[in-house]
Amino acid sequence: MLDKHSQKLQTECMQIWRRLLVVAVLVIGFSTVSLVNRIRSASLTSVSVTLSNSRHSFNGRLAAGNTVGASSIIINTTAGAYASTDSAQLVQGDSLGIGGTGNINTYTVTDVVSTGVINITPVLASGDTESGDVVISTQSGTLTARLTTANAVANGRFRVLIPALPSNTNASDGIPDQGFFDFSASTPSVVCPSDISGYDFVAGTATASAVTLATLEYHSFECAYSGAGAIGSPFDGTTNGSIGIGATNPLINPAPKSGHLSGTADTYKVIIQHLDSAFAVKDTTSISIGVIEAVKVTAAVEPQISFKITGVNASVNNRCGTTTTFATTATTVPFGSLSISGFANGTQNLAVSTNAVHGYVVTAIENDQLGLNGATCTGDPWNPTANYSCIRDSVGDASAMTHTVSDEWSATTVKGFAYSMEDVNATNAEPAFEYTNNSTCTDTADGGTCTACDGTGDCFRQFADAENSQAVVRIFGSDGDTVADNDNVFVCYRGIISATQAAGNYENYLTYTATATF
Repeated sequence: MLDKHSQKLQTECMQIWRRLLVVAVLVIGFSTVSLVNRIRSASLTSVSVTLSNSRHSFNGRLAAGNTVGASSIIINTTAGAYASTDSAQLVQGDSLGIGGTGNINTYTVTDVVSTGVINITPVLASGDTESGDVVISTQSGTLTARLTTANAVANGRFRVLIPALPSNTNASDGIPDQGFFDFSASTPSVVCPSDISGYDFVAGTATASAVTLATLEYHSFECAYSGAGAIGSPFDGTTNGSIGIGATNPLINPAPKSGHLSGTADTYKVIIQHLDSAFAVKDTTSISIGVIEAVKVTAAVEPQISFKITGVNASVNNRCGTTTTFATTATTVPFGSLSISGFANGTQNLAVSTNAVHGYVVTAIENDQLGLNGATCTGDPWNPTANYSCIRDSVGDASAMTHTVSDEWSATTVKGFAYSMEDVNATNAEPAFEYTNNSTCTDTADGGTCTACDGTGDCFRQFADAENSQAVVRIFGSDGDTVADNDNVFVCYRGIISATQAAGNYENYLTYTATATF
């Protein structure tokens, strides 16, 4: 038996023990709550998902009325009958698969004529004309996911979930699915970020219809790593790499959802997760992406050509290898008083711009040789021994020069008038000949020859003479190659007279014509 004092002491001890037990339970409870708070999942930050091609795939059917050999198809436009009932989802150049089960041929869209009519190439083959035959055009592109981590997860993985058709077979057959991304018949590639501190990535993996969340199925794309991870690691494609899906064997974009309105994007929820080594989800964020029709932009461009003649001042060096002795304007070549002992040299610049895809040609012809007061100079070249009232077209040092044959003309003892050419800044003007030599002559297709000049410079030709019934000659042009943006050449004029040339004023007219081939 304990005395009263001992009993009191025992009671006090028991009360103290009970108080300590309560404190201990509270401490343990607070510690547990704190631990739970530390491991609870959070949202990843700076999350984005981009598609390199956000167009719908096309999954429709042929209507009645298609025929073998036709260059257009008629599609079924009955609203709701099929995923795709509007040709606005297609653009020129799209590849089309047309046909029945197990026999689909490939065509190319050449034009979208109307809501239900599409022009194609080649023409429709036998077996591809029946009402109800499939009309398929797949659209795909690279999907890029970017994120910043919320927690340090050791030996974890990033997972991107993309909506999939609830059927493993149809979800990965390469045929566009209505309202879902098709996995493709071949496994899409997954490019994981480059290794950084705390993250040593292995090769990415892709699995069709791998995850079900709240009865919805998703294709799964994973980038696993070893390492401690870190809080706030940016995998944004700039600071560090991002996650790339489908650079090869890309996902196939959805065909329009049921009830889709043209011009309004169908949206899809993509989920990005951060998992631990036991595949438990630690952090997750959902983001929406939109798929929509391409916008067709049309514009008309009228055929255009501009041709400009510009004068060149006197004393300008190195125009066709010599210095100009007189100034020209856009409409005049005023030799002034010609000398019997030295050449007079003047230059104009001729420039062409055109949007003609088959190029352009500039031709030239003179109305006659230079006649006293514009008098007629019969024949070509004019014989100066018969009449001194015409300044003849030069015949060149070797007497070989004509309107289609070049000749060296450096001897001042050879009198007359002629022209040479120089391509400016090596443009695409392609002159018929140039002053330096004939190695660049391209006029042979027009009947000209390129054999007379010796390559030292002073290579000249006569202008074609309308009075002598000579046809216009091509002097430069793009020869059907391409459009032109300020192709330009120098046309260099030279004149010299004999001592017996009749005094007075001489003149003729040159006509330059620029013609484009559209």
